[in-house]
Amino acid sequence: MREGTLWIGAAGIPYRYGADCADAIGAAIEELRPSSAVLVLDKAAEAHAGPLLERLRIPVQPFVIDPNEEHKRLSLVEAVLDAAVEGGADRASVVLAMGGGLVGNTAGLAASLLFRGVRLVHLPTTPVAAFDAVLSLKQGVNLASGKNLGGAYLAPSLIACDLAWLATMPRSGLLTGVAEMAKNVLAVRPDREGDFLGALAALETRPIDAFDALFSLGLDAKAPFLHDDPHERGGALVFEYGHTVGHALEAASAGTMGHGEAVAWGMLAAAEASAQLGLLDADGLDRHYRLLAHLRLPPARTALGRFDRDALAARLAVDNKRGHLPSPPGVNPMVLLRRLGEPVRGDDGRPLIPVPTETALDAFEKVAATEVM
Repeated sequence: MREGTLWIGAAGIPYRYGADCADAIGAAIEELRPSSAVLVLDKAAEAHAGPLLERLRIPVQPFVIDPNEEHKRLSLVEAVLDAAVEGGADRASVVLAMGGGLVGNTAGLAASLLFRGVRLVHLPTTPVAAFDAVLSLKQGVNLASGKNLGGAYLAPSLIACDLAWLATMPRSGLLTGVAEMAKNVLAVRPDREGDFLGALAALETRPIDAFDALFSLGLDAKAPFLHDDPHERGGALVFEYGHTVGHALEAASAGTMGHGEAVAWGMLAAAEASAQLGLLDADGLDRHYRLLAHLRLPPARTALGRFDRDALAARLAVDNKRGHLPSPPGVNPMVLLRRLGEPVRGDDGRPLIPVPTETALDAFEKVAATEVM
C-alpha cells in the first residue's frame, strides 16, 4: 500500500492507496476516532461498501446517490445534511464520500456545512476521482446557470482507495476517467507521456499496476502546485486546462457527456484556440490529437447532437473562472499552451489569459468536425 501525506497549503492530508485493502482503510478511518459516520455512497459502488462496513466498528448512516450530473445541486446537499442529523450525526462524526467525483464534491460540501464543518474522508471508486478530483480542497455543486458555481474549500482528513474498486469499471469508463491524467501530461508533465501510455496499455492485463502508475502521475503533477496554491487561484489554475470548453460541453449535453470525455474535447478546443492565436505550433497541436486518440472516445456530436453555438456560448458566459481577470461579455479566461507543459501566462503571472468567446467556439467547431477519436 502507498502511504504518504499530500500537503495542500498548510494541510497535511494522509493518503492510503493499495489493492484489496478494506481492512487497512477501515483501520485508517477508525484512527480518526469518529463518533459515527455518514456514508455518502454512489449507488454503483454499493458492492464495494460491504467489506468496509463490516470492518468499521462505529455506527454508519448510509445515503445512496444516483451519480447523475443533473442531481449535483444544493438540494442534494440539503438532503444529505437532513439525513445525517436525523441519523444522529454530531460534531465528532465523519462524512465518508465513496464514489466518483460527483459524490466526492457533494459529500465534501455537505461536510463543510454540517455543524459548520466536520471531518471528510474521500474513498474514490472511479479513476477521475482517485487520480484527480480528490486531490484538492475544492468541494462544490452545480447551479442552474452552470457547473460547480456553488461550493467551499475543505481539506479532507483522509484519502483512501482500494485500487481493486477501479478495476470493476467498464473500459469506456476507465478511458474517460484517465482523460484528466492526459491533461496532466499535456499541460504540466509532458516528460511523463511514456508512463501515461504505458499505464493505458496495462489497463486490461495489469490493471492494479496501471492504476498505481496513474495515481503516481496525478500526485506528482498536482502536489507541487497545491502546496503553494491551496485554493487553486494562482499557478494551480493550470489544472483548468480543457475545462472552460469542457464544462460548457458537459452542461450543454445534459448529462450525456461524462466529465472526462468533455475535458478531452475541451483540451483539443484549447489546443486549437492556442494554434489559432499563434501560440502553439503544429507539432504541439498534433501531439494533442495523437495522445487523446488513445482514449478512443465517441465523437463529440454523439453526446451533443446538433452543435448549438448559441447554447455553448451561454454556458461559456457563466464559466467559474470569470473574474480571475477582467471578463467583459464575449471574453473567456482560458488556460492555453505555448508548448506542451508551458502555459501562456497573463500579466499577473498566472496561467490564464482572455480569449474571445468566438475563438473558443470556432476552435471547438473545428474539433467536432474532425474524426479524431
